[in-house]
Amino acid sequence: MVAADALAPAATVTSRGTEEPPAIGIYVHIPFCRTLCPYCDFIRCHTDRAVPHEFVNTLCREIAAFDGPERACTIYLGGGTPSLLALDSLAQVLDALHARFTFQVEPEVTIEANPDDVTAELAASWRALGVNRVSLGVQSFDDRVLRYLGRRHDADTARRACTLAADRFENWSIDLIFGAHPIEAWESTLSECVACAPTHVSAYGLTYEPNTPFGARAGEAVDDDTSLDLYRRAKAQLAAYDRYEISNFALTGRRCAHNLIYWRNEEYAGFGPGAYSFLDGLRPRNTPDVDTYLADPRTKSESLPLSDAEIRLETVIQHLRLREGLPKPYYALRFGRDLRDDFAESLDALIARGLIVENEDAIKPTETGFELNNELGLALVD
Repeated sequence: MVAADALAPAATVTSRGTEEPPAIGIYVHIPFCRTLCPYCDFIRCHTDRAVPHEFVNTLCREIAAFDGPERACTIYLGGGTPSLLALDSLAQVLDALHARFTFQVEPEVTIEANPDDVTAELAASWRALGVNRVSLGVQSFDDRVLRYLGRRHDADTARRACTLAADRFENWSIDLIFGAHPIEAWESTLSECVACAPTHVSAYGLTYEPNTPFGARAGEAVDDDTSLDLYRRAKAQLAAYDRYEISNFALTGRRCAHNLIYWRNEEYAGFGPGAYSFLDGLRPRNTPDVDTYLADPRTKSESLPLSDAEIRLETVIQHLRLREGLPKPYYALRFGRDLRDDFAESLDALIARGLIVENEDAIKPTETGFELNNELGLALVD
């Protein structure tokens, strides 16, 4: 049997007998940071203070003017550093979202936070404003690694932030990075993470992106075999968690609902500089330039139309990042087509290579398919 939450989000039948489309996810990008981490290639800009009121007002104007679906189910405040938002600014943004969108049940509301921003008072205030999930950018519990990554917090600050998050939130997450030097610190970081008992853990390999200060240091990157070994260590130490996505581990009932929208290739609206949306077959992107955004938040840097065939392909690729894979009834319900009618040749080739398995209900990545996930996408595109 296929689990109920693995199927496409059911349309809601109104009192007039008509159907409403599934609820969307909402992403809000706060680009401001006190320290610009040298490995990060996200849209961000430096500030020594809280997020400027001018930006918050512009963001709220963009939200109010949004021409799209009414129903939403998640809010994710990402960055940048959303924890730099003053409490009145955070309240203003959340009020704007609740004024524009309808939430039929309590939404998952996540805020990303830098550990040295977190205080007991701030965590309590976030909770009072409706934030019910905190994602801490810990990255490591080793000061040597944190210095290598250019982080502005130290390990003790990370530990205190974890304690405060655990005290205030039933649902909270730790972000970790593996592959940073010294790599031997990874094992102890994982042990400390487990001891903190977060309900969710994300573990990502360090990348040396070309357009970042780390781009010039790409020779310091660990080789593929070492990276795979570090990933396997994470899997082993986090065995008590459900590895529901390649890099994400959760206790029962604590998977990130917002990120599942991305991994299932479902619809979402993005607000703020550089934010992407995926709505009605279009993938528009807001201008990444903050000054241009402040002048007119409706400015798009691109708007990519996707064909139905492209959406089907992306949906298969994205679902194969998930342990549950792609349920065949989901695909048939969403697209009105049989999965094998569209992808039989590619699926058979992946099965023959031992990268996926298939049963009556679903296709799923094998352990090798998890570890070589890029191979799945390449095979499906070819």
